[in-house]
Amino acid sequence: MQDITTLLNECYSAFSQTEEYRILKTYRTRDNRLTFDERFAINKSIERTYAPVFELLRADAPSLTESDLFFCALTFQHIETVAIAECLTVTKDAIRMRKLRLREKLPNKWFDLLFPEQKRNSSDSVTSQNSAEKTAPITLPTESTKNAKVMKEKMSFGNAVASCFSKYFTTNGRARRSEYWFFYLFIVIISLCYVILNNIFKGLAYPVWEETTVDLCNTAMTVFYWVLEVVLLIPFFTVTVRRLHDRDDNGWLAILLCLFPNILKAIMFFFVEGEGKDFITSGDLSPNEMAGIVAPMILFMLFWKAILIIRIVLFCKPGTEGPNSYGPDPIRVIEK
Repeated sequence: MQDITTLLNECYSAFSQTEEYRILKTYRTRDNRLTFDERFAINKSIERTYAPVFELLRADAPSLTESDLFFCALTFQHIETVAIAECLTVTKDAIRMRKLRLREKLPNKWFDLLFPEQKRNSSDSVTSQNSAEKTAPITLPTESTKNAKVMKEKMSFGNAVASCFSKYFTTNGRARRSEYWFFYLFIVIISLCYVILNNIFKGLAYPVWEETTVDLCNTAMTVFYWVLEVVLLIPFFTVTVRRLHDRDDNGWLAILLCLFPNILKAIMFFFVEGEGKDFITSGDLSPNEMAGIVAPMILFMLFWKAILIIRIVLFCKPGTEGPNSYGPDPIRVIEK
């Protein structure tokens, strides 16, 4: 326990002497927000300074994300909440919620050390302010942040599709715009191929096959269509969750933006192509009964289109720069 306390004091002293610490401490007196380069420099400085602490934390609490580790370090340095929120590109409410989540993730010994109740000055010690022992600062690596370049890694159509299928059931992490929209394009291409093949099949089969055989084949094609829908819906739902995470939004919104439109599509399919079609065209319905069926269908259609428009507008916007509460930036990589 004493070794951990000493290590934290060393990291505290080392980071307190950096330019990045000065930037964070004077953040509230500035007129402008942190730039991406400043955020990048702060994250690199924290990563270098607190590297031994992060190793111990990962061993004791494997569920911690990179963003959680940076938050612990910044909080231990007693950086203002507004500056931490700006550094991690999240809201102040998200910072408060993160501390509550870390209460569950961190062992008690780590939580007590990283989140002390009393604020200290840069010269204070974790153990006692009356302690005469002074810890020497950690010697930082000679690598300079200025020598590193931030590159925007590109993602091709094939890489996006492969990524979505490799993360078939994965909702953790973030997904960039190209990953989401390339996979959406892949689904559109598969749907168009199905429609073309189905029409070719009908054109060749109807004049030759018997009606019973055609009906049986139509049923098989319909079943195949819905199996294909389910197979593609799962990775599309998970990549939608990750795309929301990239914008630092709650992943539960994917139920409204992804699952609900497909439920509406299934209902409309029943009336347009399924048994509902025969029910509507049977001629046994009065005008009022017909209006009672058609009106909800029109409302479903309008609501479905509205959700699609919202999804297009929302997911065309870029994600947050740098790490956020759901993980590191999926676009920007470091090239030294």
